[in-house]
Amino acid sequence: DALATRLSVLTRALPMRILLVGNDDPELEVAAERLAAAGFEVARAYSSAGALAQLTEEWRPVVITDEQTPDMHGIVFIEALRERSFDDMYVIMLTASADFDQERGYIAGVDDYLARSAPDIELFARVRAAFNTLALRRSLTAAESEPEESARVDPQSGACAPRELTRRLQLEIRRAQRYGRQISVVVIHVSGECGACPAPEILRDLVRTIEVNARANVDWVGRMENASAAAFVLALPEAAIVDAPAIMERVLNALRGVATSSGARLAFEAGLAALDRTTAEGVQIDAGELLEAAERCLKCPGHVGDEQLLAVQRSVGSHVAIACRHGYVVDSQCSMKGAGDPDAQKQPYLPG
Repeated sequence: DALATRLSVLTRALPMRILLVGNDDPELEVAAERLAAAGFEVARAYSSAGALAQLTEEWRPVVITDEQTPDMHGIVFIEALRERSFDDMYVIMLTASADFDQERGYIAGVDDYLARSAPDIELFARVRAAFNTLALRRSLTAAESEPEESARVDPQSGACAPRELTRRLQLEIRRAQRYGRQISVVVIHVSGECGACPAPEILRDLVRTIEVNARANVDWVGRMENASAAAFVLALPEAAIVDAPAIMERVLNALRGVATSSGARLAFEAGLAALDRTTAEGVQIDAGELLEAAERCLKCPGHVGDEQLLAVQRSVGSHVAIACRHGYVVDSQCSMKGAGDPDAQKQPYLPG
């Protein structure tokens, strides 16, 4: 049933256009009129060269050609058709003799044969079968590409899958370094009651919320591997370390709003890191180092101590900038971790 539904949708999506190739023989003209009366959009080409020119300008899913066109044999025309990469079309050849070399035609790219004297009911059946076959081919092509595409997307949340996150982030870093641009990342941990990972429907809502509150067509979201909580990365191309905290806070406030409206008891933690503009030329930053620095920022309580010292040391050693090296620690408190409460970022956000 699912396959039938998909084929039905794909068939309706195909333009019902047919190209009929052959001379001005009355039989072909009558066939064109009958197909047009049945609801198909029929174009005529009176030579193979004319047919190739028309197909270059406008794709037609189904081509019906006579076995002999005025300027070349039908088989030669089919070979020229396939050589020009017109593979996504179905070719029916009209034959007048029973001893026609059908095997050669199949090798050249003919999909089906039909006698010129065939009744209308057979003509319409072959044409409908042609459109159904094209729909099936498209369905199979899509099915072959789906595993590769699905591997790039996390099925639970809809964000980039972990491997795709690393690949894409590495490309962003290389581009930023090559052209002297900025890039920041925000790592966000989300956990439910008792530290459990939220349900997939909640994760999808959270990812959509992050995307809506980030910069449209610029920022993107990926999911990190994490054993204890759902961990996401918001990549911020063109955003410097001094710009990213405002984006991070806007996103976190929106996530808290989702938790309030849904009644979910969720805890949010966030850390921030960026490329260090003082990095010596030729030093390549690894995506893993950038994410680790953001994780160190996330785990830091936000005040002077061993955790912050470790985060700063790791940041300097990996040539990655973190916010506490850029004015976000005032009177020994990190402004991103909550005013007056060094552990504010660590506390679960409980609605109500």
